[in-house]
Amino acid sequence: MSIAMFRSVVLAGLVALSPAIACTRAMAADLGDTVDRVLTTASIGTAGKAAGERQVAIGVYDPHDAVANSDALTIEHVFVYWQALDTAMLKRKIAIAEAQGRALMISVEPYTHASDWRAGGERLFADIGRGHFDREIRDICKRADAVAAPVYMRWGHEMEDADGRYPWARRDTDGYKKAFRYFVESCRELAPDVRFVWSPKGHRNLTGYYPGDDVVDAIGIPVWGLQKMDLDYWGRERSFGETLGEKYRRVEGFGKPVMVAELGVSGSSEYRRAWYAEIFDRSTYRDRFPLLTAVVFFNDKEPYAWPLGYGSPDWRLDRATLAALVAGRGEATGRSTQ
Repeated sequence: MSIAMFRSVVLAGLVALSPAIACTRAMAADLGDTVDRVLTTASIGTAGKAAGERQVAIGVYDPHDAVANSDALTIEHVFVYWQALDTAMLKRKIAIAEAQGRALMISVEPYTHASDWRAGGERLFADIGRGHFDREIRDICKRADAVAAPVYMRWGHEMEDADGRYPWARRDTDGYKKAFRYFVESCRELAPDVRFVWSPKGHRNLTGYYPGDDVVDAIGIPVWGLQKMDLDYWGRERSFGETLGEKYRRVEGFGKPVMVAELGVSGSSEYRRAWYAEIFDRSTYRDRFPLLTAVVFFNDKEPYAWPLGYGSPDWRLDRATLAALVAGRGEATGRSTQ
């Protein structure tokens, strides 16, 4: 399949994601083996059926624009602080998405108004409900509405991991759900075509934070391959499929399209090569992960130190993978690494 056809098939599916077509949990449980859950949920449409093979979109968070001109990518991912919006950076990323025909995923980080953005988290959800962040919502959502490409809004990610890193990641499940719903309902009035991604970290307690089928179009989960942690905790190197599967099983029951919203690999060249090969091999997804619609690389160093002495892993794509993506050979990347 050509890159142009690949992009048209994947973008057709991305545009079509909506609450109206996404399966509910009850429907997902009743589908059995008689219905193509991928086409029902992701609606990749006629082009996808004709292609004979389901496509999984490949995207990237690429703050330094290393693959800005690549034809092999179909999602541009950007993080924004809603109370301190970097408008120049957002405009640049919107321009890249529009120029390259990519969908845009905006991860909105809802920090507080305090001088220390993490302070005051105990009041954050109540303040959102009182309209204290309506200006931020209007600004971001109006900008999203003007984008000439499909837009996904990923608000308040990794909410169930209350480790102090994010003020919205708290043990207040009801407060989080109300705030998420407030954001989505407010944003839909300003940007009716935007789709919304609920994105837990993948912990066992994630279900309590699910805000409802009517405000979730897709589910995003992060997947990290850290070789040293694999060896320390499991005594062996884990594969991409094994690491993804642990979290996928916790969200598949919602019956929504699933994306790997952040994907990073750090370790030896052999370890990375094995992960890349699996990621770019469609057979990885076809049967094991029927709801998987996208994998989005995190092409940067980890901005925060991991606990237990793991430091800040370097998730950047290696030179061979970057070269393949820049050349538009995304499907062969897993075989092209050093």
